[in-house]
Amino acid sequence: MKGVLPLCVVVSGAQPQLGVCEVRISVGALKLLDERIGLAEIEEKALGRALHKLYECILLQEAILAKVWCADPPTEPSFYAELAASTDWSELAGKSFAVTARRLGGYPPASSVDLAAAVAEGVLRRCSSSSVNLERPDIKVRLVVSKKAAVIGILLFRRRGDRFRFRSKRYKPFRHPASLTPEDAKLLVNLSACYRVLLDPFCGSGSVIIEACLSGLEAVGLDVDRRAARGARDNLAAFSCDARGHVVVGDACTLPFRSNAFDAIATNPPYGKSAQMRSASGCSVDECLLKEGFRVLKGEGRIAYISPLSPRSGYGAAEGYVVRVHGGLARAFVVRAKEGARACGSCS
Repeated sequence: MKGVLPLCVVVSGAQPQLGVCEVRISVGALKLLDERIGLAEIEEKALGRALHKLYECILLQEAILAKVWCADPPTEPSFYAELAASTDWSELAGKSFAVTARRLGGYPPASSVDLAAAVAEGVLRRCSSSSVNLERPDIKVRLVVSKKAAVIGILLFRRRGDRFRFRSKRYKPFRHPASLTPEDAKLLVNLSACYRVLLDPFCGSGSVIIEACLSGLEAVGLDVDRRAARGARDNLAAFSCDARGHVVVGDACTLPFRSNAFDAIATNPPYGKSAQMRSASGCSVDECLLKEGFRVLKGEGRIAYISPLSPRSGYGAAEGYVVRVHGGLARAFVVRAKEGARACGSCS
């Protein structure tokens, strides 16, 4: 495993395009084998750093060090035994392993157990000094297969689905009915591609700035509501983020910051009746976010935000990913950049 390593990623089936965008922002170029399966080329010396970034991705489900892959795989389990036997497994010499299989979209019809047994057969054929240990294996071999692609490799990690549970609304001293879930707040931070200082000009209860601080960033939140600002400060302190995070009271349409002060903006602007309200400057919420936001952003800074409507053109390119909530209600995760900068360059 010298030089460049093929890293396979599997994103959530709920929002595959948004998941691919998030992964590309984290690790760069990604070759899609399927709408949910991608391959990235990672330098071996940078693998640890890449895995750290990928683990922070909300919509990434697992990462695999790919050993062999193919397009349009057939349904017979025997094919996967041959596929596994077609590559070198010398790293398993003298070690134990276990194989698990994941069928995306229920393909192929063979059971996951039969597919895993077939892969194990192929591995043992190439590396007879290894052994199968289903309870405590030294290495976990993984098969991920869909109608369009199959990948066999070494499982590096599977993301825990409950890791944000203790940052949910119920554990915060200040609660707001419209506050973001920690998962959505973290997704906005990731999409903003911030590397140092982030601004949330509609911070509310502070969900975005908490996730930014826990990601190692400095973050500033602003809200016109004094009660919300006090509550956001309390929430920051509750999660030990008050050293990196700051909250001020102010109008998002007349931001009290100098130009080019922030690396990125991540926010959830008010919508509905709240969005119709106008500040002392006479600007609407959208006008505030884009006009003032781009003023305080550095040259290639991004604004990542949630819109209840389809993204509208203006101020450079835009990438929008529509997420249906319930009934006819939908929202879009949008990334915009200053004119002349790529909005979501790694997502295209």
